[in-house]
Amino acid sequence: MMSVLRVELFLDEEAGNWHYRVPALHINGGGTSTREDAEQDCLAAIAFALEGDPRDYDSEAETLNLDVSVQPAA
Repeated sequence: MMSVLRVELFLDEEAGNWHYRVPALHINGGGTSTREDAEQDCLAAIAFALEGDPRDYDSEAETLNLDVSVQPAA
């Protein structure tokens, strides 16, 4: 199974820097000087969000681990 995650990159012309948002994950960030830096920061933010917090895990639940790759689609 594969899914495509929408990432929006945009230039704040007034501030002169790049920002990103990932609507499905409610991630917003940026303030970088280049689009490429905003893209890399966004990929890192998505990976961090998908890691989760072990304190939120149910130790009694059955688990299934998934390999998830965070990279731009071809």
